[in-house]
Amino acid sequence: MYMKLKFLGLFCFYSAFSFAQNSFNSYLKDATTYREHSLDITHMKVELSFEPQQGLVKGKVTHTFKVLQKTVDSVFFDAPGIKISTASFNGTNLAFKTTKTGVWVYPSKALSWDQIGEIVFIYTAEPKRGIYFIGWNVPEPTQLDPFAVRKQIWTQGQGIDNRNWIPMYDDMNDKFITETITTFDSKYKVLSNGKLISKKENKDGTSTWHYAMSKPHAGYLLMLGIGKYSVATAKSKSGVPLQFWYYPEFPERVEPTFRFSAQMIDFLEAQTGIPYPWESYSQIMVQDFMYGAMENTTATLFGDFFNVDSRAFLDRNYVGVNCHELTHQWFGDYITARDGRDAWLQESFATYFPKQLSKNIDGIEEWDWQRRAHQNAAVEAGKKDNFAVRHTAGGTARVYPKGAAVISMLEYVLGEDQWKRVLNYYLKTHAYSNVETNDLQQAIKDVLGLNLDWFFDEWILRGGEPNLRVHYEELTYANGSRGIEIAIEQIQKMDETIHPFKMPIRVEAYFTDGSSISINDQISEAFDVIKLNNIGSRKIAFVLVDPNSTILKQMSFKKEYSELEMQLKMAPHMLDRYDALVEMRNIPIAQKREAVLQVLSREKHEGILNEAITQLASDPSSADALEAMYANSRAAVRDQVLKSLEPNEANKSMYEKALNDSSYDVVKTALDKLCHAFPANASIYLVRTNTVHGMFHSVRMKWLELSIVNNLNELEARKELSVYSTENFEFRTRGQAFQVLKATNTFNDQVIDALFQAMLSSNGRLAGPASELASHFANTIEYRDRMKKYYQNKNYSEQQKEILSKNIFLFKN
Repeated sequence: MYMKLKFLGLFCFYSAFSFAQNSFNSYLKDATTYREHSLDITHMKVELSFEPQQGLVKGKVTHTFKVLQKTVDSVFFDAPGIKISTASFNGTNLAFKTTKTGVWVYPSKALSWDQIGEIVFIYTAEPKRGIYFIGWNVPEPTQLDPFAVRKQIWTQGQGIDNRNWIPMYDDMNDKFITETITTFDSKYKVLSNGKLISKKENKDGTSTWHYAMSKPHAGYLLMLGIGKYSVATAKSKSGVPLQFWYYPEFPERVEPTFRFSAQMIDFLEAQTGIPYPWESYSQIMVQDFMYGAMENTTATLFGDFFNVDSRAFLDRNYVGVNCHELTHQWFGDYITARDGRDAWLQESFATYFPKQLSKNIDGIEEWDWQRRAHQNAAVEAGKKDNFAVRHTAGGTARVYPKGAAVISMLEYVLGEDQWKRVLNYYLKTHAYSNVETNDLQQAIKDVLGLNLDWFFDEWILRGGEPNLRVHYEELTYANGSRGIEIAIEQIQKMDETIHPFKMPIRVEAYFTDGSSISINDQISEAFDVIKLNNIGSRKIAFVLVDPNSTILKQMSFKKEYSELEMQLKMAPHMLDRYDALVEMRNIPIAQKREAVLQVLSREKHEGILNEAITQLASDPSSADALEAMYANSRAAVRDQVLKSLEPNEANKSMYEKALNDSSYDVVKTALDKLCHAFPANASIYLVRTNTVHGMFHSVRMKWLELSIVNNLNELEARKELSVYSTENFEFRTRGQAFQVLKATNTFNDQVIDALFQAMLSSNGRLAGPASELASHFANTIEYRDRMKKYYQNKNYSEQQKEILSKNIFLFKN
């Protein structure tokens, strides 16, 4: 009776709230608006040469256009910092005026509706964004090293950075055919968008590479990649030609780096029903890339930190990012968001499809695990603010993982077959065009006759996520029958923009006799009750609300230990078993030991296995079972075993065996743990791992750190470590070195030079850690004075001084 009265009071409160909130609709305003433009650019041809040591671009760009408005007497092109030498319109001189952000041109006679013409700029630029000159002022490496500096030129146009080296209309709401003609030193290869039309050898030792697209795309997707490469080729089952641009010194890295690439094209064609929409597909690795990768049309560019060998593949690989960027060839390149508010139509889909691919490659439990990861990221972002997926202030957590989680829910609501039918229609209808959220919304109506405005309203246009508080009660009704009533409260903070969520939901009850019952229902109010009939008065083992975590949400559902134990054992889906295990973290080990040990022998996925290993790590009685888990085929599980336990005489042989593991991460963990547990044997362990370097020399730098700590060839180790911090290496290697420099208090003139050079880098993922390390060293007066003297003795440019001035406070008092 108490429960019934409590339910009634909540219902009255929430009903009043619902009435008040639904009398109007409110949304968080987004400052982003559609950018107006008077010309429709239909073709952009860029002719280029470079002086890479100076970071100089010499260019000529020809814009072919059609006039959109009745009268146009001036046109603006984005071109910050670009020096325009000449401008012409249809072959005659064109008046122009440069500003801080670009260039205005003034036709002698006003342009009119539908008029077609050409505007040409000849220009030079020394850009700090958009195009990057890597390694041109550093000597070529003398040793074969995959992480040594390379001489390269590459571009990064997204969001609006191509404007820094090409005078252009730089916005995603205009799509045009691009053409690049690049002249450069013949020792280097050039990649750009589209088909290679020709390559001409010139008498001065240069080559001219001519690429052209056949279909329009957004200007931010134009790219260049220049360096010393070899090219491997393949084809998808449907015949799409693939090119893999790799460093010629390391052919053994091609297969693990580009693994599954052809399969991904087959997969995405099957998922969308749309053949790959371009002429070909190339991928090129580059050094010091500040993101993961970039989906330039027909030519994805990615950081060479994904250039792995077969051992590094086990720890971290390119597969997910590879599929993400390939997905963009459909979602982002083929169809492109009209403005930044609809970036989710690109990034969320490109995050969703790698998750779908994982089901094919690694199985259903990996798919579930990635879905949960996306949900968790969205929930964490929701704890900070309530921006929507379709809001430019929402951040990456909204347009990447939350959007991907929402798409998974949309597929769940529609069903897989209907969802694929919608996608196919949506892509075909807007081929090579711009899209906005309403286009996808309308496609569902057009294809299926369904109105999912409610779904888009609560999951895309509004922020927040449901926070469910769940409890259930067994009841005996007046007719003698028994039932289970599950109360679901939505306890998230609600206001003008966040309302109770409506979603289909499944509830399941499992009984101790092994039977179960279920119901598919719906939640839509701040308080809902779902009823299940318990025929035969069976004893409940556990109840699941939203089994397998279909809905993006937080949920609190208190259960007795006996329920958790049965859920861990009986629940059909790994995520529900994992959730039960997590809820057991604070249960005494003596009570849960057997249940958790069974996880080690029964489960396959590393997520739930690693949770079990962590919970058993401090239990001496479980040591043998944990050591047996070192035989697991997953490197992450082996690594978790080593990290969770502490080496001792009984398990020393396991750690010593791990020094020869196929995973670099496992070797690094084993070496670190052994040298700390058995310092007298450190020299033996260091000899055994002397030739293991790992990705970004991470194992080697742990080796150097342990050599220093154990006073084994300390001077030589500090010298080698300092070299890894210099501009002779790519940024992740340098970042690893920065960490070990700090840990070992290694400071010298070479380190000072490396830190200052790094602070001047355009790569924030290098400059930031360098600044932090300089700040750390500046806490020591002697080091601070040496850095100050170094700064004063260097002949920095005004621009460099401006950048470094952010850190000059380090040298005060």
